[in-house]
Amino acid sequence: MNESLLRPAARLADVPASKIRVIFDRAHELEDQGVHIYHLEIGRPDFDTPALIKRATVKALDAGAVHYASNWGIPELRNAIAAKLGRDNGLTYAPADEIVVTIGANEAVWIAMMAYLDPGDEVIIPVPAWPHYAQCVRLAGGVPVFLQLREGDGWRIDPEALGRAITPRTRMVILCTPQNPTGAVLDQPRLEAIAAKLQGTNAIALSDEIYEHLIYDGVRHVSPASLPGMRERTLLVSGFAKAYAMDGWRLGYLAGPRELVKWALRVHQYTTVCAPTFEQYGAAAALDGLQDDRERMVAEFARRRRAILDLLGAQDVLRYSPAEGAFYFWVTYPESAPPASELAMGVLEEQHVAVVPGTAFDETQEHGLRIAYSAPLEDVTEGIRRLVDYVRRHTKN
Repeated sequence: MNESLLRPAARLADVPASKIRVIFDRAHELEDQGVHIYHLEIGRPDFDTPALIKRATVKALDAGAVHYASNWGIPELRNAIAAKLGRDNGLTYAPADEIVVTIGANEAVWIAMMAYLDPGDEVIIPVPAWPHYAQCVRLAGGVPVFLQLREGDGWRIDPEALGRAITPRTRMVILCTPQNPTGAVLDQPRLEAIAAKLQGTNAIALSDEIYEHLIYDGVRHVSPASLPGMRERTLLVSGFAKAYAMDGWRLGYLAGPRELVKWALRVHQYTTVCAPTFEQYGAAAALDGLQDDRERMVAEFARRRRAILDLLGAQDVLRYSPAEGAFYFWVTYPESAPPASELAMGVLEEQHVAVVPGTAFDETQEHGLRIAYSAPLEDVTEGIRRLVDYVRRHTKN
C-alpha cells in the first residue's frame, strides 16, 4: 500500500498510545480466556448507576427525547449544574451561557484547550498526572510544561515552584483536586498561594474537579474558582462518571465566565454538537435527587481505602502516601526491581493483577504504580497482596 497514503498528521508524532489502555486491553484478553483478573487499573466506580438516574433516563427516552439538544445542553441539566455549583462550591454561574454540557469531562478539557491554545502556547501540568492533559495540549498545538510533584509535599503543587515555571508563554495551568493518580487534595491555603502566583498573568486555570465528592478523613474540597480573583480566569471541568457511576454514559460539563465559555462552545459546536439528549435528563435527576446512593458509594470507597492503608502499613516494599481523595493510591518501589511498564505487565501475566505503570502519568516515574481501589474489597486486598509479593520477589538484594 502507498506509504504516503498511510502517513498520519504531524500533530500525532508526539502523541503516544495510552499506557493505561495497554494494561486494560491485555487484562480483558486474559479475562476472555477465563482468567480471573484483579482489576486495580480501572479509573471508574465498580457500582451500577443508581436506579433513580436510570428511571429518569428511560422516562425521557420513552417520552421521545431522542433529537438534538441545544449545543449548551438541555435547560433542566444546566439549571441542575448551576444549583449544584452554588450549593456545593459557593459558585454562581448563569445556566444560559456559562455552562456547557459535554461528552464526558474529557471533552470539556479538549474544547477548553482547543479554544485557548495557539501553537507554542505553554500549559503547566503538575505530574504525575492524568495523561490526557498532555496529549490534548499537543493535539491542540500547545507545549506541555511538566511541573514535578514531590513525595515530600504529599504530591501537592508547590506554589513557589509553580511561580518559577510560569513564563510569558504560559496560557494555561492544570489544577486537579482531588488528583489523579495520587489522590492528593489541595487545601485552601495552598490554593490561595497558587492563585497569588497566577495574578497578573494571562494564564487560564483549568480546574478538573471530577473527584470532588470522593474525599476522606474529614478533608474538604475547595474549588479554585471560589477564591478571590480566580473566577474570571478559571474554567471548571467536572462530570458524572466518578460520583454517580456513570462513566459509560459519557457526560460532563464545563463552567466558567461567559467570556471564556463562549469560545469553548464554538469548538463543541463543530465537534460533538451536543451530548445525548435523553441521558441529560438522567444526569439532571442525579444532581436534583437524594444523594444517598452517592454517599453509600463513597462510604464503601472509604472502607476499602482504610483496608489498603492497613495492608500497606504492614509491608516494607511499597512506599505510599495517604491519598485523601479519589480512589487511587500512588506507590513507589525499589529501583532494583524492574521498571514500571515491565513490572506492571509482569504482575498482570503472572499474578493476574492489573495496575498502571507510573510512566503512564509521568515519563520519569520508572518505579511508580497507580493502584485503583475501584473493585470489590476482596479483590483489592488480594490484588495488593499479590503485587507486594511480586515486587518483593523481583527486587534484587
